[in-house]
Amino acid sequence: MELKNYQKGLLKDLRAYLKCLSAPDLNQAWEKFWGDRDFHVGRDGIPTYHHDLPGIPNVCMKVPTGGGKTLIACSAVSEIFHGLNYKPGQPRLVVWLVPSDSILTQTLNNLSNPRHPYHQRLEQDNRGQVEVFSKEQLLAGQGFSLDSVRAQLTLCIMSFASLRINSRKKDVRKVYQENGQLLSFQSIISEEDLLPDTPDSSLIQTLRALHPVVIVDESHNAKSDLSVEMLNNLNPSFVLNLTATPRQGSNIISYVDARELQKESMVKLPVIVYNRRERKDVLSDALSLRGRLERTAIEAEKQGSPYIRPIILFQAEPKIAKDKATFEKVKKRLVEIGIPEAEIAIKTSEVDDLKGVDLLSRECPIRYIITVNALKEGWDCPFAYILATLANKTSKVDVEQILGRVLRQPYTRLYAAKALNISYVLTCSQDFHATLKNVVAGLNHAGFSERDFRAVDNTSAEPSAAERLEQGNLNFLPEDKREEEPKTATEYDDFADMQEIEGWKESADQYESENHTDAMLEEAKQAAENFAQETQQAERSGLLTGELGSMQKQYSVQSEFAEEAADLRLPQFFLEMGSSNLFGDSKVLLEPENLTAGFNLQKEDTEINFKLSTGDVYEVNLAERGEAIPKYKRMAQKDSQRFREYLAQLAPAKRQEECVEHIALMLSKNNNSMADPEIMDYVRRVVDGMTIDELSALESSLPFYTAKIREKIEALTRKYQEKKFYEWLDFDKITCQESFQLPKVITPAESISSIPKSLYEAEKDDMNHFERRLLDAIVEQDNVRWWHRINERKGMRLNAFINHYPDFIVKTESDKILLIEAKGDYLDGDDSRTKLKLGRHWQAKAGNRYKYFMVFDKKAIQADGAYTMDKFIGEILREL
Repeated sequence: MELKNYQKGLLKDLRAYLKCLSAPDLNQAWEKFWGDRDFHVGRDGIPTYHHDLPGIPNVCMKVPTGGGKTLIACSAVSEIFHGLNYKPGQPRLVVWLVPSDSILTQTLNNLSNPRHPYHQRLEQDNRGQVEVFSKEQLLAGQGFSLDSVRAQLTLCIMSFASLRINSRKKDVRKVYQENGQLLSFQSIISEEDLLPDTPDSSLIQTLRALHPVVIVDESHNAKSDLSVEMLNNLNPSFVLNLTATPRQGSNIISYVDARELQKESMVKLPVIVYNRRERKDVLSDALSLRGRLERTAIEAEKQGSPYIRPIILFQAEPKIAKDKATFEKVKKRLVEIGIPEAEIAIKTSEVDDLKGVDLLSRECPIRYIITVNALKEGWDCPFAYILATLANKTSKVDVEQILGRVLRQPYTRLYAAKALNISYVLTCSQDFHATLKNVVAGLNHAGFSERDFRAVDNTSAEPSAAERLEQGNLNFLPEDKREEEPKTATEYDDFADMQEIEGWKESADQYESENHTDAMLEEAKQAAENFAQETQQAERSGLLTGELGSMQKQYSVQSEFAEEAADLRLPQFFLEMGSSNLFGDSKVLLEPENLTAGFNLQKEDTEINFKLSTGDVYEVNLAERGEAIPKYKRMAQKDSQRFREYLAQLAPAKRQEECVEHIALMLSKNNNSMADPEIMDYVRRVVDGMTIDELSALESSLPFYTAKIREKIEALTRKYQEKKFYEWLDFDKITCQESFQLPKVITPAESISSIPKSLYEAEKDDMNHFERRLLDAIVEQDNVRWWHRINERKGMRLNAFINHYPDFIVKTESDKILLIEAKGDYLDGDDSRTKLKLGRHWQAKAGNRYKYFMVFDKKAIQADGAYTMDKFIGEILREL
C-alpha cells in the first residue's frame, strides 16, 4: 500500500525527531526538533515538552479520523528501531496498545493476516521477519522466546484493560502473575528492571526487560494517572501515540490538517448539515437522499466506478439508549413505510446486528443502521454517507461521538458525481445554533474543524398555531422545568410523528425524482464548490492554516514586490535523464545522490585514523556517567553492555566477524547509494588492516569505530560526487535552468522587520555580527531594490554534490539577482573554496542576470568572485 504524501510527511517528522535525540536531554531534543522547523517552543508557540514518562521519548502524531493511523504506525516501527540504533541480535519488541476489545480484534486480525497491507508493510520493512502475538499467546509462551525476539520483529497486540490497573490490585491481572512459560527470558531480567511486588517470571517483567517500543492507538484514551502508570510499567524505550484528538501534554510532533486528507481523497468533505422543521422531515429527506445517492452510485458504477451502497446512520437519543424497545420501534416504523427488514440493522451496546457482517460486500443488503453512540472508534464503513438524528426537536442534538463515522471516503478516490464526495447530517432542532456547535464538537472529536462543514437551515417558514403554542409554553416555563419537559416526553417516545412519510419509494431502481431532493443536492453541491474555492484560496495565499498556523509567525512578501517575486524563478542544476520519466520530463532536479552512479568502495582506500581526539574522549566520558543521562540513553548503554557480553562468549575470529556485520548493518541503514555487500566488504577490509591495539578496542567502542568509518565513506563519496559533477557539467549532462520559486510566506521563529528593503514583511533574524554589518552596507546602496535572508533548510540552494545555501539574495534596480555568501576572515578554508567554485560555475551557467559573490571582512581568499567587504560594496555592488 503506497503511502499518501501527508503520511510520508509524518514519517519524515518522526525521523527528524529521532535524530534530535542525540541532544543531551529530551527538552533540548524537543527544542531542536521544532527550532529546525522555525517554531518557537514556549509561550505563543509550540507547548513545552511534557514529561509524563521521565527520560523516555513519548511523542504523538495528530491524525484526523480516516487518515490511516494504523498504516502510519506500521510504517513507523522500523523507523523507530533504526533511529534508536538497534543492533543485530538486539530484541525488537513492539507492544501495540488499543482502547477497546473491538479495536483489539480488528487490529490483531489485520496485522496477523499475511495478505493484509498492514502486515505486508511490516514484512517489507523488516525483511519478512515479523511475528504477531495476542496477550493469550504471550501468556502461553507460544513461539514467544528470547531467541525469537532477537531474530525477528515481534508485535504484541494488547488492550489498555489488560495492563491498566491500580498497582495495589495488579495481582488480579494475568499479565502481572507468575508464569512458568517465560523462563527463557530470565537471563536478561536485571534487578534494576524489576517491577516491585511482582513475580520475576510474570509477563510484565519480561516485557519490561525487553524495553519495548510502544504504539498507543487512540491515545486520547490513555492520559489518566492509571494509563501513565501502565506505560511506565512497560519500561519502554520509545512511545508513539496516535489520535485525532490529543489531550493536553501530548508532545505532538506532527499535525495533519484535515484538508490534506481531502486532497488525498481520504474523507468526504465538507459535511452538509440540514435542519428540518419536523422529525418526519428528517426521516423523509434522509431516505430520499439515500435513494438518490444510490442511484447516482449505480450510474457511476456503469461508468467504471467501484461499487457503493450508501448507508444511513439513524441516531436515537442517548437518554433512551438502554431502552431496547425504542430501537425496535424505530425499526418498526422503517418497516411500516416499506423498507425491507433485511436492510435494517441495530447496533447498540447490547444489540449487535453488525457482528461478522461485511458492510462493503455487494452481497450485504444493509442500508440503514440504528444506533446511539455505539459506532465509535474502530468502526469503519466508508459507505456511511448520512447521519440522521432522530432526537426530538426540543432535545439537545448530540452527534459528537458518532459524526466521524460518516467521513471516510469509499476506496479513497474522488468521484465525478460530486454528491458522492460529501457527507450529510440531517436534524430537526429548535436551537440550530446549538446543534451546529455540537457538529463542530463532533468534527473536533474526529480531528477536523469548524471550517469543514456547511449549514442549510430550512426552518425559516412561519410555525403553525400548535407550534407557536408549544413554543410559547416553553418560553414561560421555569428553567428547571424546561429541562425536564423533553426528558419525560422522550421516555415514552413512540415515534408516531414518523408514520406518514410521503413522496418516497424504497427501491433505488424505482426512485422518482423530486424537486425537493434535487434542491437538497444542489445546495450540497454549491456548498462543496464554495468549500473547494476557499481551500484553493487558502493554498494560494501560502499561509499555514490549522493549529500549526496559530503557533508560527508568518510573513508575506511585501505588497510592492509581490508581483515580481511571484514571477521570479531562480536557476538550479538539472540532470539530463536521456528519456522522459513518468511525468514526461527528460530532466530532474539534481540531488547529490544522482552523482554516485559508478561509485564503488572496492576501488577506495581504507586509511582511517582511529585515534580519539580530545573532544571524542570528553564525549565518551560524559556519556558514561551521571544520573542526568536520559533513560533511553541509559537503556542504549545497557544494550551495548549486553552485546559486549555476548561477544565475549565467542571465539576471537567469530567476535571480529560479528563486529564487522554490526558496523556494516549500521552503515547500510544510513547509506542508500551502496548495496549491503559492498559496505560489508569495505568494513571487512578496514578491520583486517587494523593494528592489534585498534582491534582490542573495537569490541568496546563500536559506535566510535562505526562513526569513523562512516565519515571516511562520506568523504570518499563526496569526493567522487564532486568530480562527477564537474565532468557532467562540462558536457551538458547537467544543465542550469530556472526553477526555484520564492515562497509566498516565510515562517522564521526569530524575525527582524527593522532593516529596510526586505523582500518579506520580516526576515529571519539569525545573522552574526559580520553578516549584519554587510547587510546594513548593502541596503544603504541606492541601486539595491530588495534583499532576502535565505533559510538554510527551506530556501534557495545551489544543488550539486553539496546543497549550498548562500546567506542572501539581493535584487538591484537594474534587475540583477545576486547570491551572496558572507564569510568572516576565520572562515577561509577548503569549505569556502568549494562553495565559491560551485557558486561561480552556477553564475556561468545561469546567465548574465545572475551573479554569485563571496564576501570576507578584511582578508579575502585569492579566487575569482571573492572580495573584502569594502571592495565588494565600493567597487562591485555599485556597478550592478
